[in-house]
Amino acid sequence: MFCAVFSAVGSATLLGCGAVPDPITLDAYLADLQSICASTTEQLLALPAAPEQIAVADLATSAAGLLDEEATRVSRLEAPRGTSADLAADQRAFVRNTQEQADAWRAVATNGQDRLAESTKLIAELVGGRNELADAMGAPACVRGDL
Repeated sequence: MFCAVFSAVGSATLLGCGAVPDPITLDAYLADLQSICASTTEQLLALPAAPEQIAVADLATSAAGLLDEEATRVSRLEAPRGTSADLAADQRAFVRNTQEQADAWRAVATNGQDRLAESTKLIAELVGGRNELADAMGAPACVRGDL
């Protein structure tokens, strides 16, 4: 338990006490990370198929939004103390990669068919990089195939 104490002119005031949170374990961290990934993948796979069921721009905008949310949620995770600095660096790279994927999907939405092949190639390269990071982090649920 820890308590915050404020002292002014010889008197002490107790500001607040609380239990020190248990340190995050690697298993708990990986479970949280993989839960985020699985949720996003499920939502991505549930999107209607373009162009039969949804316009390409609408699909791309939806995918970008889901990836933005995933990047935000993963960025809020705290890598467990005592693990290698590589895990924290991999997490930052994973977030950056996910944000770049969201940006690439936004480009599909705004550029339409003009640069679709170029954007699709970039997204595939980013997914490949993401999969390598997921493997390095020990998070197989974060590996994605073609979406």
